[in-house]
Amino acid sequence: MLGTRDDTPSVGTVLISAIAGTGGVGKTSLALQWAHRARHRFPDGQLWVNLHGYDAGPPPSTDQVLDSFLTELGVAPDRIPRTTDAKAALYRSLLAGHRTLIVLDNAATPEQIRPLLPGEPGCLVMVTSRSRLSGLIARDGAHRISLDILTPAESHTLLAEIIGTDRAHREPEATAQLAHHCAHLPLALRIAAERVAARPHLTIADFVHDLTTEHQRLNELATDDETTAVRGVLSWSYHALPEEAAHAFRLLGLQPGPGISLAAATALTGTTRTTTRRLMDTLVGVHLLTETTAGRYQFHDLLRDYAAECATADEPSPSRDAATSRLYTWYLHTAHAALYAYYPQHPEIPLDPRPANCHPLAFTDRDHAHAWFTAEHTTLVHLVHQAASVGQHTVGWQLPNAIDCYLGSSQHRVDQEAVHRMGLACAQYLDHQGGQRWAYGHLGEALQGARRHEEAIVCFQRVVEIARHIGDAFGEGAGLGDLSRSYNELGRHAEAADHSRRALDIYRSIGHQRNQGVSLSNLANALHGLGQSDRALVHMEDAIDVASRIGDVALRSLSVQRLAWILHELGRTDDAITAMQQAADLIRSFGTDYYYAEILRDLGDLHNRAGSPDRAARAWQEAFYILDDLDPNEAAAIRQRLDTLDHAEPDERSPSPADGAGPGHG
Repeated sequence: MLGTRDDTPSVGTVLISAIAGTGGVGKTSLALQWAHRARHRFPDGQLWVNLHGYDAGPPPSTDQVLDSFLTELGVAPDRIPRTTDAKAALYRSLLAGHRTLIVLDNAATPEQIRPLLPGEPGCLVMVTSRSRLSGLIARDGAHRISLDILTPAESHTLLAEIIGTDRAHREPEATAQLAHHCAHLPLALRIAAERVAARPHLTIADFVHDLTTEHQRLNELATDDETTAVRGVLSWSYHALPEEAAHAFRLLGLQPGPGISLAAATALTGTTRTTTRRLMDTLVGVHLLTETTAGRYQFHDLLRDYAAECATADEPSPSRDAATSRLYTWYLHTAHAALYAYYPQHPEIPLDPRPANCHPLAFTDRDHAHAWFTAEHTTLVHLVHQAASVGQHTVGWQLPNAIDCYLGSSQHRVDQEAVHRMGLACAQYLDHQGGQRWAYGHLGEALQGARRHEEAIVCFQRVVEIARHIGDAFGEGAGLGDLSRSYNELGRHAEAADHSRRALDIYRSIGHQRNQGVSLSNLANALHGLGQSDRALVHMEDAIDVASRIGDVALRSLSVQRLAWILHELGRTDDAITAMQQAADLIRSFGTDYYYAEILRDLGDLHNRAGSPDRAARAWQEAFYILDDLDPNEAAAIRQRLDTLDHAEPDERSPSPADGAGPGHG
């Protein structure tokens, strides 16, 4: 399958190649080298992901992989669908009719792979795994390529290429012994050979003696010969490092994510950026670390495991704890800085004081912050996952608050719910009532965004209960305001109005302008639902004034959208259409396609009710093209409007479909 002949996928088949073999045998190297050589056969590009099937931590979820692939395929983050099924459908539709190479590296099970398979012919999927993936072979028709260890002759050739032919020929027996101690595994052979090549004044036999000693030391720690070989070579190389570099190697084993930036590594090591780069270059130079892009590094999975072992065995516990604290603190304060560049009007979230030795990144604007959140998404989620296990319970409940806005606006609903459930557990472990209040609030908003309003209401009721108990007026207002949004969504407008008024009274008493605007908007929406449109109009205009005064584009757009329906109810159709168009322009400038499409849908409804079917069709068509990717169910409803445009008016519907969207109270 991976030979030199033309392996371009033929019409009528989706080709799947599964490269199986033990760790360190060269599966990833083979896949990447072949992908490079065959890139001309896949003119529509290549997708690559490390599924981390054999890592100690959790592998990336299907949602995370699909998010990454869709982004690489050109889908804007706010246009990525909410559900896994919708993401997979969009992914397959984008690959349909194209010739793309998909590399799924380090898979553990067929279940990791199947959601990522294209739906139509034309693409090649290449999978690497330590497993034989028999289910993928039997059910999905994959072709297995089993990689074995190298033969003695092949091992000698590889060693000679790195050590030097003359040197290897002078000591053939020692070279053969070196290959034997490396179990003929390419990863171990390359690392060993690099060390020999760097010390030409010593004989190969000297190195063999040292390596034999390492094997004897490690024999009791691993029963598998190949595992022992790799760990022996890694141990040999690790102990040859200068102490400063060895210390950095151990600390990198504490990093929970799939990769690490130079800035994060600087925080982890507690040194300067210049010193950290020098240490990272040292590790890259001896193949113990890979620089994947400028300033970003990654371990081979075996090396990550070994670095973690070294950290546990050789790094004193106080040093490990201090490094872990520096890393978590840096991510917390950097995420906090990113949040307020991403959404400056976000209510202030609780945060422990920044230590003097913590130097978080600064962000210039929303796009800069979004790029960082996107690059660090997986690591941020991993940090929250592992916070409790490393004693970082405070960061464990504070960090989810800092990344919530990004997760919610980018439609990462699964991760958003997960981090807040873990944050809640951390706050409960500490018996931190304020932390629990924030966790319940953001968890409720995640459930609200997923339209699970009954579950969200339970969370918001806990928010109100805890906030009252601890005297947190802002928190009580947040819980009441979020309850009003869910009650509006469920058509319980009288309850929504009552809770909005109570929230508004609290925010006025503490002088919180932004959430006064949110409460006014929710109250107006509830009054509109109760048929009190004149009163609703006054409150909605007040909400818009607040949003305009503080520069909150998202709140202003949502309120103007709701205003349009109130104006329509009052018979001011032209004003309603003008307002809805203004809401669309506002949210488009904010760069949020999903909410832009929802407003276009409403704009089409208004045009249709005003007797302008052509204008309605244009608005619905644009909304359909956006939502067809993001929300297939809503897209289908718009398609039905378009299909019946010439036959009947659209069904009567709620005047404010975005009640569950837009800014929360915090």
